[in-house]
Amino acid sequence: MTALILLAGGIGKRAGLGIPKQYYNLEGKMIIEHTLERISGVDGIDSIVLVSNPGFVETAEELKKSYPKISKVTLGGKTRNESLLNGFREVEKGEKKVIVHDAVRPFTPTRVFERIIEGLDERDVITTVNPITGNLIELNEGKIKTIHDRSRYAIGEAPTGYRYEILKRTLELAVEGDYLNAIPHDILLAMKAGFDVHTLNCNCFNLKITFREDLEVARALIKLLEEVY
Repeated sequence: MTALILLAGGIGKRAGLGIPKQYYNLEGKMIIEHTLERISGVDGIDSIVLVSNPGFVETAEELKKSYPKISKVTLGGKTRNESLLNGFREVEKGEKKVIVHDAVRPFTPTRVFERIIEGLDERDVITTVNPITGNLIELNEGKIKTIHDRSRYAIGEAPTGYRYEILKRTLELAVEGDYLNAIPHDILLAMKAGFDVHTLNCNCFNLKITFREDLEVARALIKLLEEVY
């Protein structure tokens, strides 16, 4: 059994839309709806915990009526890790695997979720990455200091998958050690807890809608997909 925690608690300042970008209407649907449609179609995902921006809980509850896999709606916290903790507390204890995903990634291929779920049979933690295709440049006061070997690096993506007990222990240690909000990402929390984080190279277009300009890319891709399918 696999649960997915969908993080939708952010405020989206960088996009400058006046509302959290996950609730922004894009081609007739909110961005979060595009994401929910994608993940609802993954057979291996049994339930979804929706972690919402506190100002949009009513909207999140309405989404729960439209997407049957949403089992719980809960409030986001002050940080990403707090939101994850809130979401994890709503995951049923009988689940074996937990996937963590961003509500503003509506184009993540279904196969990525499927491969992570399968991979968790043998691994404790698996996160998604993409290869770096350009030069990896280190800067110093606006000037190039050096160019690094890009084969040693990757672009961090989402989703990330955990065995249930691994994520449980990771969050317990972070709370007990009072470093939940001092470390910026759950992957680093898992590493601090002593767990290896393995990678899945998705080699895919996995846009995270962050800036206003990203909306135009997303809009064009949605139209293209509608034409193809």
